[in-house]
Amino acid sequence: MKSPEQPLTPARIAHILEGLAIDGQHYANNTYDQHRYARIQELARILGGISKDAPPLSTITPVTPKVGVDGAVFKQRELLLIRRRDSHQWALPGGAVEIGETPSEAVIREVVEETGIVMQADYVVGVFDNWMDRRETSHHLYHIVIRGHYVSGELLPQPEEIADVQWVQPEELPPPDQFHPGHYDRVVKVLDGAIGVMD
Repeated sequence: MKSPEQPLTPARIAHILEGLAIDGQHYANNTYDQHRYARIQELARILGGISKDAPPLSTITPVTPKVGVDGAVFKQRELLLIRRRDSHQWALPGGAVEIGETPSEAVIREVVEETGIVMQADYVVGVFDNWMDRRETSHHLYHIVIRGHYVSGELLPQPEEIADVQWVQPEELPPPDQFHPGHYDRVVKVLDGAIGVMD
């Protein structure tokens, strides 16, 4: 069955145009085309309501999505959550996949780095497309959410990036507006027992 296409909202159009403009500036073989693509990038950011201070969509060409992992780690019924230092909002622990890592290796590494908890990866909950939900931090990112379970360790937040780490009962989740963009919906999918979601 064909997946439903996402609507072409102004924000989504702006995102696509900015990516094309960055590629155009990189590959253009004359100054005139480089200036034209720079203007398209400028107009795309205006269309998308992107702050002048926000970083570009990507500094790497061609502009393609990056891959991140989020760990949905359970200790019996409790779910592991972090509170990010940058946004002061709650999220699943995780981060970028490094070269040479499998998704399961990446999520185990990220979870222990951010929280002090060693997990076992069990299965993929889904692949989630961030599109505009983290625009201030730049880049288009696919999040692979992996459910797993506690193996060992004590809560120890990584001080540079993580303000707090907690085990939370499902009925005691923070309210949706206290979650980093996109993470509340992913947590709901996890708690609903989702497997293999593609958004």
